[in-house]
Amino acid sequence: MSARSILRTVIGSIDILGNSVVCIVIAKVPAMRTLTNAFIFNQALIDLLGSLFMVLHNNIRAPKVLHPNAVIATIQCYIWQSNVILWVLYVASTLNLVALTSERYLAIVYPFKYVTYFGRKQATGMLVAVWVLAIGYKGTNAFYYRMEDRACVFASLSTAANVAWGTIAFLVEYLIPLIFMTFCYVHIILQLKKASTTVHAEPSTSQESDNSMSGSLLRARRNTLKTLFIVFVTYTICWSPNQIAFLVYNLGFQLNFSGAFYFTSLALVQLNCCINPFIYTFKYKQLQTGVRLLLEPCCPKLAPKRQQESVAIIAVSHPQN
Repeated sequence: MSARSILRTVIGSIDILGNSVVCIVIAKVPAMRTLTNAFIFNQALIDLLGSLFMVLHNNIRAPKVLHPNAVIATIQCYIWQSNVILWVLYVASTLNLVALTSERYLAIVYPFKYVTYFGRKQATGMLVAVWVLAIGYKGTNAFYYRMEDRACVFASLSTAANVAWGTIAFLVEYLIPLIFMTFCYVHIILQLKKASTTVHAEPSTSQESDNSMSGSLLRARRNTLKTLFIVFVTYTICWSPNQIAFLVYNLGFQLNFSGAFYFTSLALVQLNCCINPFIYTFKYKQLQTGVRLLLEPCCPKLAPKRQQESVAIIAVSHPQN
């Protein structure tokens, strides 16, 4: 096994472990079952599956000669060799991050409309849409291949088709989501600054208790936002080289698929899935509290300080969060 294969396997294994922990904590701790955490759970699940398929693809090579059985041969070519499942998951990861950003944007910028119109039904619809759109859009990657004489052959597109499809892919998979999320986070930050000014205004005696609670909720919202903003920045850094490389390639420029730059761009894409659990672990206080609650029966010393940390979890599902 080459050094590159070993590196991919290690990154994938770490990601599987890390995202499994995130999924287990959100699924097992009742207080973690909020709308925001439903999107985080979906993000972790997508990254987990993406890393699993990455490890499998890295260690199970596509056969040079397809199986005599037509069904098995079709799976080998159009599913396995096309790597379509992995790219569907990568696109689903981007779409889910957009959905997660949208949910936070509505909750913070339009809190009254959020509590009135946004609930489990709407969140479920968005999560289902993430998967449907990813499968419907990126599933077309399978059509880049065809079977000829028991071999799976890459079907090259014309120059015009490459330019058109490459530009569409760059816009849909990268640039439009990037612009949308940037707009949302800028607007959210401005809104939180405004809320912070209100909360920190000199309170009267009768308002002191309410402002104290408002301050706690504001801090919890800021922690959630800070965590998700770091996830967004990480996504931007990790995906930019690969997306720009493919755009340049589809526009007709040469790209060395065996070179260091392309390998590094792929490694960054795969690393993006691996980094998210660490971001949640070190920055997301709600997840930290959830881990303590999950481990409390066997490690009582890890039990969270109920009064202080319960607010952090409740704030995620608070009407004005």
